[in-house]
Amino acid sequence: MTINSAHIHAGLMSQIACGDKQALELLYKTISPRLFGIILRIVRRRDWAEEILHDTFIHIWQSALYYDDKRSEPQIWLNHIARNRAIDYLRKHDNRCCSVEEISEAEDMLRAPLAEDDFHPEAKKLHHCMEHLPAEQRQSIALAYYRGLSQTEIALSLNQPEGTVKSWIRRALIHLRECIGL
Repeated sequence: MTINSAHIHAGLMSQIACGDKQALELLYKTISPRLFGIILRIVRRRDWAEEILHDTFIHIWQSALYYDDKRSEPQIWLNHIARNRAIDYLRKHDNRCCSVEEISEAEDMLRAPLAEDDFHPEAKKLHHCMEHLPAEQRQSIALAYYRGLSQTEIALSLNQPEGTVKSWIRRALIHLRECIGL
């Protein structure tokens, strides 16, 4: 995303916060394909992804007033909303353990090359830090982030004690925090 598109999206967010439906329509036209891709990657069902995208834009309409361009770029904020909506949907409708293939797929998403929009220095650094996690920690983070599983569900999916999974996630987050420099 270029600085210009970030500026345009921030302007649209301001207009949406003031109740401008045409601004919401324009934001939908420009950003919905990317948000749909994020959602579809998480839920892996087109019908669910369409429903979640609709819900995402309702949420954007209702919460645009709370967007603060000093805290994050619009794209990051919108991606976060879409991701959280998808995870919430999975928790309500697809609360189950993951198969070996799903575990591998979630981990592969973390290892995938960065998209053009992800060339932000912080995204590169996070990607680098994730590569240096032990496999079990990387899998746990992938299942939590990309599949929206709870620690209990991750433990069931990996056939490990819940306490072990909690430790892996805690250690992974500590490593990532130190690696990124927070």
